[in-house]
Amino acid sequence: MHAQAATEKVSELSRHEPTVSSGISTSDPLLPEVENTMADLLAFSAGLNPSTAHEAANYHIASGGQRIRARLALHVALSMKLSAHDAVAIASVVELIHNASLVHDDIHDKAIERRGQKSVWALYGHNVAICAGDLLLSAGYAALTSMSDVTKLPKLLTLVHTCVSTLVHGQCSEHSATAIIPSFDDYKAVASAKSGALLRLPFELVFTAADRADSVEPAVAAANAFAVGYQILDDLADVDSDSNRGKAANCANAVLVLRAIGDSDSAEQVALEAAMEHLKSAATIAASLPKASGFLLKSMALQLASRT
Repeated sequence: MHAQAATEKVSELSRHEPTVSSGISTSDPLLPEVENTMADLLAFSAGLNPSTAHEAANYHIASGGQRIRARLALHVALSMKLSAHDAVAIASVVELIHNASLVHDDIHDKAIERRGQKSVWALYGHNVAICAGDLLLSAGYAALTSMSDVTKLPKLLTLVHTCVSTLVHGQCSEHSATAIIPSFDDYKAVASAKSGALLRLPFELVFTAADRADSVEPAVAAANAFAVGYQILDDLADVDSDSNRGKAANCANAVLVLRAIGDSDSAEQVALEAAMEHLKSAATIAASLPKASGFLLKSMALQLASRT
């Protein structure tokens, strides 16, 4: 496939969130409970100490999104026979942390819009946006405390902290003034850390809660492979805008990294092939997870691969 054609085929992909059919997951009916849980946690925090940060956090949550990570969590949890209550708790955790990361990402990226409306910082200012993101993050930890088996909380909280730490370090590495992506393998490591952390967290939390530690490693591998494949496709769609903003190889755009290390003529094609390889790997590994718990992730990977 010609490089330009490859870029055009992925240009319709939405930034940060892959398009996934809502009909894939039978757990979608629980999504309203996730929305209610997030709203209740934010309302509780407002009752303690109301501020504009609460208004801004609600504004961001109300903007919607596909709730991909929440759907993953619900699907995996119900597949592994966790209760609906625990499934909703885990889905709320990952969705709140994800949305906190988006609010902070928009500040770093100076993104004016998110989901077709003004981003939080663009509407409320940097200071309130930082506080709103922190509030969403704190609510994520609070959501986890409602899990039915409190003896699992130390392990579950540690997993959440590890995820957040990975996100923070990934963000710092991407925006460091001195950081350089010296190879495509390094690029994939950064993409796996930043994009994979919240895609693997649902599996890590569910398998830990379900006493299936043996399934964590393959689930993490599947989520990481999906994250890298998706991020490369996202970079293919964004390469022109990233280039126009004067970004260099350290912006962690796959195509720009490949160009910087000498693949200037074939960068788009190499990137596209790498994306397909990772998405197919994600689908294969996900299919091996117990009790069909990887079905939704497998379907997402195959959908993205088929669109290119």
